[in-house]
Amino acid sequence: MGRVAALARSPAQAVEASAPCVDLRVRYSGREDDLPEEFRDFVHRLFLLRDVSAAVDTLLLRSSDEDAGFDENDSNMWIRTAINRSARVIHLAGHRKDIALLDRVPFVSGHLKILKLSYARIDGRILQQLSSSCTSLEELDLKDYMFTSHEIVSASLKTLIMVKCTFNLDFFVTAPNLVLLRLITPSIRVPSFKNFGSLVTGTIILDDSFLSDDFEQISDKDDCDETTDDDDDSDNDMSDDGFGNNSCDDVEENTDEEDGYDKSKNYKVGYGHSFPKKTYRHGGSKDNYGYGSDIDSDDNTYEYSEIANDAKYGYKGIGQIPSKGNNYGENSGGSDTKILGGRHILESLSTATSLEFLSDAGEVVLSRELERCPTFSNLKTLSLGEWCMAADFDALIFLLQHSLNIERLFLQLKLNFNTRKALKPGITPMGRLFTCKDLRMVKIKCSKEDARVHTLAHMFRENGVPFEKIYVRRSGNAYIHG
Repeated sequence: MGRVAALARSPAQAVEASAPCVDLRVRYSGREDDLPEEFRDFVHRLFLLRDVSAAVDTLLLRSSDEDAGFDENDSNMWIRTAINRSARVIHLAGHRKDIALLDRVPFVSGHLKILKLSYARIDGRILQQLSSSCTSLEELDLKDYMFTSHEIVSASLKTLIMVKCTFNLDFFVTAPNLVLLRLITPSIRVPSFKNFGSLVTGTIILDDSFLSDDFEQISDKDDCDETTDDDDDSDNDMSDDGFGNNSCDDVEENTDEEDGYDKSKNYKVGYGHSFPKKTYRHGGSKDNYGYGSDIDSDDNTYEYSEIANDAKYGYKGIGQIPSKGNNYGENSGGSDTKILGGRHILESLSTATSLEFLSDAGEVVLSRELERCPTFSNLKTLSLGEWCMAADFDALIFLLQHSLNIERLFLQLKLNFNTRKALKPGITPMGRLFTCKDLRMVKIKCSKEDARVHTLAHMFRENGVPFEKIYVRRSGNAYIHG
């Protein structure tokens, strides 16, 4: 049998070891005789017999597991115990069909630094406790989370990641010491941000089709399996915060191919979307729309001068923005009046040195907020998506006119035939010129058929950026169908 049985036969040995990390995520090989026996009782004994002075530095668990014989009441009790034992890191993975409520967990701790939660609901009580009673909280990672309250205020928070979260009410985040923000495809509303004076890195990826009171689903069924979890710790560089494999009491069942594990059967508990990596870098945010992930890659990348005279795709002296057969001209979701939240989102990120604004053609919130666009005096790296490529690149030019100190620019183009239409921004740039004297690299990711790359290259050259500083990464997908 696996490691569960080995530990269960001698719980005293596990207690004496007093390992700082306890991993309660059960994994199955699919063989019935390998199912954990008395798992719930074993965990109770593990905590009960553990030396009172031995802190639980890190706790990883699921909200419930019917096969392992424990439910949400048990997981809530284990979280409470970990908090009482001065836990520094807690990672709870819930279930898509049964959202964890956490209504019996008091988040009151001066030790908790990292909290990762997925498929759960945060009410006003929890947010108030995180705001006022978790005075050391530095990193909050929330995935497929449902917010039913209005705000979180934290002076200690440095990293905030919200992936596919649902905001039923207008939501505000106040975090004066926040350094890193990632907001990936929120639903119903886009939160608003206040007092982000310390922000260094920000990523905003929006999809308007999720932004209205009509949207009720917390997550696409096709995006994940029944439970959520970053099962493969090897994919994440988390050794600094206790998620390395070497320091944990891994209370789990191994899935060893050498022991007869059949990969053709879907035995593994978990899903394929792990929490973002501890080490953040530009382009590290991978979404479901083809943005992020590999824009920094040099694969299929050329200096623009290498493709400028290509007979098939060469520059013709005109814009070559697709028109016939395209539905350019309308937004990607509902009307502007139905898109909720996100007011002053650009202004709140004005201190950052690295920003990603990635959305498809027709995106409303970012286009709307250009009317209140600040000057990004500290900005060195900027990544933009298809949303700002409409109307002769007015939004792109406008942002560059407000980012005079930029050094690296990444543009990710997508041809959207017969799907979403480009939304003309409500702003007009001050002419067609911009002065970015420090700009040393422009990298454009596009399909081989997208002739707009030539229009862009010549626009940059006309603004003092030579072809030698322009790079093109050609992808194989010509069009995005949706």
